[in-house]
Amino acid sequence: MLTATLKAMKLPYRQLSAFSSSLILSTCVLAAGNTLDITVTGVRGDEGTVRAGIYNSSQGFPKEEKAMVHTSVPAKKGSVSLQFSDLPPGKYAFILYHDEDNNGKMDKRFGMIPIEGYGLSNNIKAIGKPSFDECAFSIPEVKSQTVELKY
Repeated sequence: MLTATLKAMKLPYRQLSAFSSSLILSTCVLAAGNTLDITVTGVRGDEGTVRAGIYNSSQGFPKEEKAMVHTSVPAKKGSVSLQFSDLPPGKYAFILYHDEDNNGKMDKRFGMIPIEGYGLSNNIKAIGKPSFDECAFSIPEVKSQTVELKY
C-alpha cells in the first residue's frame, strides 16, 4: 500500500527512494521513543534521593551497576515521580530505592538485607533475590507503574 501511494505521488526514483528511506528511519526513531513513568509512594522523608535502574535482560539484575540506565530525583516525603525515556520496545524490569544518606548505593545489613526503602517493578514483594522474570513487563504496552517503597 505504501509503495502504491508513493508511486501515485509520481516522484522521480531518486526522490522516491530518499523519501522511503526517511519514512522508514523516522518510524524506527519513533519506535525507540517510548517513555516509562514511575510513581513511587511511601517515601518516608525528604532526605537523600530516590534512585532507579532499569534492565533489559536478566544479566546483572538487580545489581545497580549492571543497569542499562539510571535515574534519580530528590526524595520528598509521600511520593515522587521518575521517568525513563527513549526506551525501545522490549522486556524490562526495574529496581528503585530511597538513598536516604545519599551515598549512591543501597545500604544493606550483612550485605543482603536492604536497610533503605526499596521497590521493584510490578510492585513485586520479593523474599530473597528477585528474579528478572517476575519483575518483567513489556514496553510499549506498559507506560506507567506505581511502586510502594518497603522499609
